[in-house]
Amino acid sequence: MVASIPYNPFGQINGNAGLFNATSGGFRQGTAMADPSTRYRLRAGILSQNETIPMWGGVGVYANVPGGDPANLTQPNVALGTIVGRATALTGSYKLVGFSVFDEAYGMVTTPQCPVPLAASGMQVNWYPLGSLARLVVACDPALATILEGSTVLPQVSWDFTNQLLVPYLGTLTISSGTYNNTTGLVTLTMSAPVTFDAGDSITVASLTGTGAYASLNGTFTALSASGTTVTYNPGASLGAATITGGNLTVGGAASQALPVEVLAINTTNSETVVYNSTTKNATWNFTGACALIALNSAG
Repeated sequence: MVASIPYNPFGQINGNAGLFNATSGGFRQGTAMADPSTRYRLRAGILSQNETIPMWGGVGVYANVPGGDPANLTQPNVALGTIVGRATALTGSYKLVGFSVFDEAYGMVTTPQCPVPLAASGMQVNWYPLGSLARLVVACDPALATILEGSTVLPQVSWDFTNQLLVPYLGTLTISSGTYNNTTGLVTLTMSAPVTFDAGDSITVASLTGTGAYASLNGTFTALSASGTTVTYNPGASLGAATITGGNLTVGGAASQALPVEVLAINTTNSETVVYNSTTKNATWNFTGACALIALNSAG
């Protein structure tokens, strides 16, 4: 399966979206600041045939060496650059090495239904590597403003590989206790401290202790609710009676790992972020999103 872009040239759209905001102060996800010293560090690659959704700017990417000669249908010619795709972790085969941008991405496609430029599999994707010193904009969790404003520009932050945004560094969170409903599949966890993530975030539950079938409740899931010290998720019903007496939890796959970047500014109310619709396969702009300006000062 490859990433593709739908196209309907006859669709009716409202061309006024985003033209009447109260203020023009804000950022746009996936764009870099105009720094003459770093513009020549911009790199290009070909979007992998293994990607299932298109690529846009502001996404954490991996970059792999193309296959050998001769080129085939799934590997680009070496002259076209590396194979790029969505990174899945800070280490491993698909480790994060940089961030995609819209800059000089003249081949990306927009349509009447999709004002956000997209690249399908086999198309060129531009990106800045970690350590390039580039200053670029990525989507972020609005909670970062409360946590970071007035603090050092070298904080500990993390990258949410599921939702592709900068999030607070949470480290490994401790689970005090929990219950499992064998009929509905609902797990209710009591954490040792109030949580700062939200419902809908990806969570990884590990090292559970308890009685019964507690081991089957480990894994990566979507948080159904997260408020105070209570977190719920659903691994499925009929796994067997279980109680939880301990364990740990991380958010976003890598929230326990610090992303090596510098945070220069945060805008929480008037920035443009990308919203992708997996049903229509179109992407639109959210004109009231939250973005952070980061500097790629370290190669990790």
